[in-house]
Amino acid sequence: MVTRRRFLGVAGGAAVVAASGVLGWERLLNDHLDAQSTADQTSGTQPGSANPKRVLVIVQMTGGNDGVNTLIPAGDGRYFDARPTLGIKEADVVALAGTDRYGLHPKLAPLVPLWEQGHLAAIDGIGFPDQTRSHFSALDTWWSATPDEPIHTGWLGRWMDATGDGSNPLRGIALGGGSPALVGDHALSTVVLNPAGFALRTPRGSSGDAVRQAFLATAAPLSAEPMGAAAQQAIPATVQAVDSLAKASETPVNAKVDSTSVTGLLTTAAGIIDLQLGTEIILVVANGFDTHADQPKRHNDLLQDLAGGLTGFLATLAERGQADDVLVMTTSEFGRRVQENGSGTDHGNGSVHFLAGPMVAGGQIVGQADLGDLVDGDLRSSIDSRSLYSNALDWLSGPAGPTDEVLGQTADRYSLVRV
Repeated sequence: MVTRRRFLGVAGGAAVVAASGVLGWERLLNDHLDAQSTADQTSGTQPGSANPKRVLVIVQMTGGNDGVNTLIPAGDGRYFDARPTLGIKEADVVALAGTDRYGLHPKLAPLVPLWEQGHLAAIDGIGFPDQTRSHFSALDTWWSATPDEPIHTGWLGRWMDATGDGSNPLRGIALGGGSPALVGDHALSTVVLNPAGFALRTPRGSSGDAVRQAFLATAAPLSAEPMGAAAQQAIPATVQAVDSLAKASETPVNAKVDSTSVTGLLTTAAGIIDLQLGTEIILVVANGFDTHADQPKRHNDLLQDLAGGLTGFLATLAERGQADDVLVMTTSEFGRRVQENGSGTDHGNGSVHFLAGPMVAGGQIVGQADLGDLVDGDLRSSIDSRSLYSNALDWLSGPAGPTDEVLGQTADRYSLVRV
């Protein structure tokens, strides 16, 4: 039986069995949980890569985050000229120690203590070479990390293929949506669309217990048709998952937080890390960053959620003594134009991303988006996104890991992370 402590991993896989291989998911999950339970009792550590306790958490800001209003070049008057309406007023820009050129959006003020502790770094003017403004093409590139050739695997999936246990479906988990970045040739991953959305909705007047038993009974005898049998075998794991998740969802924290917000998804991520299931990658999908219109309010809300989620997540890990084992990074498929367009901004090129955690060489901004050197109104991508990815993979598996092979090149690390 799956214990309450294991509910998140089970619920994730049961919800989208097809995403991680329907025919073998339940068996792999049960085998993994049994093995993990034995490992917990013996060594207390997770099996897997060179740094078995480390977890990479990625916040994917889907839609194209406006980097110019995130890390604001307030020391450059051209910023205010280009954004007479959408620009953040100079008096409201949040100062960052050590730089008079940049400041943060006011809704990101909660991140300042991380900056001052040296636990937050920014990478400005980052993107892929010749990056497209198409959401679909740009996302494909960010997921695959192969701008020059189409490929069916993602950069995280290839890393999982090359390291650790390829049969553990909980090693890579996406929260809030699926992500092709986790797709490998052999490695499996699990998707949880909405951690609070699991419930066994019984007909009015019926007994929930009776309905559960009815569902469980459908698993025997097994159908002679393989897909039918696979579906039957998935049902017991699903029923156990929804039962456990329903109990866990009654906690005060989950009752107050939108489970699909960045804050809610990072709360779930903190719970997964505490489960010690051998999870090494958690990808949080944050939607809504395509701010063509009504940007001031929408972007304010998005960044407030991001800042609150990050600070709360890292504070929770610090309280548990787990902060040193977790690296957080942000991604987004592209930035936005410098020039405002009505109440919003159009798709652009270079943007800004963050690395956060005690292992980050923080308090610094790497790169510089030059407002005087635009290409068709776009900021240039002067730093290749694979530099960000390289830091993350080096940290996960160590400097002797397969980072360059996975990414197909040797990228400048800029000494952003203490490996």
